[in-house]
Amino acid sequence: MSGWVIVRHVVALAGRVIDHQTGRPIHSAKVRITAAPQVFTNWIESLAKLYGVRWAGMEERPDQTRTAPDGHFHFMDLPDGNYTLTTTLPEAGTRFGSASATTTVTRDSAGHIILAATEIRLPPTTVSGLITGQNNSPVIMAKVLVRGSGEQVFSDTAGYYLLTGLEAGERTVEVTARGFQAASRLAVLDQAGTVVILNVALAAVTA
Repeated sequence: MSGWVIVRHVVALAGRVIDHQTGRPIHSAKVRITAAPQVFTNWIESLAKLYGVRWAGMEERPDQTRTAPDGHFHFMDLPDGNYTLTTTLPEAGTRFGSASATTTVTRDSAGHIILAATEIRLPPTTVSGLITGQNNSPVIMAKVLVRGSGEQVFSDTAGYYLLTGLEAGERTVEVTARGFQAASRLAVLDQAGTVVILNVALAAVTA
């Protein structure tokens, strides 16, 4: 038994990925280390050569991971230095943009890793705004939908609505509410993660 060597791996960097608009955790987001100390970069390059063509297809690597259902992720045994994390949600298409965060890994006087924690807010492609009526008063429970899709919400007590996680492109937003004429507006979501503020003033139904 004297020939055994016990290796203890330590979490050096951990965090959580959430929806920037709703604060909900995002499952299966891809988190990559895109900038790091040279010693780490050199090690990753050597691993890429070792694994060859398999490297690009590996989901879990020392420089790349996926978030758990609660949005959490971690990286192990990192050397000291500054790290940039870039996060995407590839399977969502243009419904989410990308986000980056920078953090620093350090060790205490005894050489133990001090956990670096970070929160990354992934921006969803979003249309939001206020639905108002006469005298700029809020319209409550107005139905706001994206034409040609099943995406719809209702305005709250302040007249506010939030359509999030939309596909990028030109989207027609339709608004209906009891006692008001229906209205439609064009929202141009030119890229993933774009936020468009679209306020809609409804005209009252006349007898």
